[in-house]
Amino acid sequence: MLAGAAPANAGPPSVTISESATAGAAPLTVTFEARGDAASYRWQLGNGETAEGPTASATYDPGLWTVTVTAAAADGATAQASVTVRSVAVTLLPAAESRYRRAAAFQGRVVPALAGEPVALYVGGREVAAALADADGTFRLRLPRVRTPGPYEARTPVAASAPVALRLHPVLRATFFGARVVGGRLALAARVWPAAAGTISIRLYRDGRLVRKARAGAAARLAVATDRIADYRAIVRVEPAKGWLGAVRIARADVLCARDAPGSPEVHDGLVFRYYAGAGYRFQPLLSFAALNRQVLQRRCSAARRLASALLARAVRSGDAVYWEYDFSYDGGPVPWRSGFAQAVAAQALARAGSMLRDPALSAVAAASFRGLRQTLLIGLAGGSWVREYGFTDQVILNAQLQSIISLESYAAVAESAAARRLARELAVAARRLLPSFDLGCWARYQLGGAAASLHYQTYHVELLRRLAATHAEPIWRRTYLRWRRCLPQTRHR
Repeated sequence: MLAGAAPANAGPPSVTISESATAGAAPLTVTFEARGDAASYRWQLGNGETAEGPTASATYDPGLWTVTVTAAAADGATAQASVTVRSVAVTLLPAAESRYRRAAAFQGRVVPALAGEPVALYVGGREVAAALADADGTFRLRLPRVRTPGPYEARTPVAASAPVALRLHPVLRATFFGARVVGGRLALAARVWPAAAGTISIRLYRDGRLVRKARAGAAARLAVATDRIADYRAIVRVEPAKGWLGAVRIARADVLCARDAPGSPEVHDGLVFRYYAGAGYRFQPLLSFAALNRQVLQRRCSAARRLASALLARAVRSGDAVYWEYDFSYDGGPVPWRSGFAQAVAAQALARAGSMLRDPALSAVAAASFRGLRQTLLIGLAGGSWVREYGFTDQVILNAQLQSIISLESYAAVAESAAARRLARELAVAARRLLPSFDLGCWARYQLGGAAASLHYQTYHVELLRRLAATHAEPIWRRTYLRWRRCLPQTRHR
């Protein structure tokens, strides 16, 4: 036998495979090493690639791949070894839209399939659901309460899906709460859960007209005016933070009249009658409209409706104007007679009542009362106008002028009347110019050229000047108010 020759009975070479991984996330790169005593190695890497030598490597797409190495001895004898590689891809499909704290279901597939393979759902590094894959690799993961839009990923022991976001709506609540009555305390409350989902925007409509826009964080509370009958509609939206969907809610509230306070007398319709010597109790328009003003300010809308209806029944029409007449002789004057002072207060009170009760008929009569004042019950004086308290005289009476300025300014604001604003300015011009002629030092005359006013009327003058000084910049209002106020008995002045 020649030296170095293999023995005739030598067997095939021994060979095993050592691999860097047998399973992993696709694309999976694996390095293989053949171990044994063979003279050469040839690899079939399973993916169509081949290699020579004791080591080889390959990258695998998702699937099961069989890798075979053929070892050859010097005499040509061969042996083989094989290993299976599992390159795993996990696909997670986006779930349908859901809502915060509601359930959500995720579906996906593992390739290649392995029946019973555990699959878990993760968000923020935390496991939130788990399931086992079916024989075809599909899985379904149910999350009982969703708290975040993600991102979510599905994980098996060897691979994870790409992250997916959940289309998630926050929870938005918007409601009116409080007393839904004229004069009640009513508010709109809105809140979004969770607070991180976004910010709140509000558009508040009254009788179809946008009256307020507001923005807030995760919670908002808006006070709602109940000064009159009204239909409120609030459109509340969530401006979403990144990753969240928006949300919209519409809240509605009807502000209606409540019944008057229990125990309030129902003796008549609210008209005021006053006793006059020789005439008895007579209807008093000015005091009746003052009563209507009080009822509106007190939000007693049922009582205000009754009184306004009674006043309209007593209105006297003349062309496009209406008047309320005094049906008794006063200071020897004719019967009936009219008062510009009463007309100004009537326009104010009826406009306020019409707004509170949402009654266009009252608003229309308020405008007709204002027209009556302008047509026949003014005196051109001192570069402006003066209101005739008694339509049958040219008396220039201070309290009627001051109150008429305040009433017409109020009417102009409610009715949005440019004509009323102009007339109020004309009255104010005349009053400012003639106020020194009423001034007796620390007291006032009742009428121009007349005697000092009674304590009752002087107290009224001071109160009217206080109100005018609060809304007019001209110094004469405040200066005169402060001086006249000092002379009033302290017990009679608040």
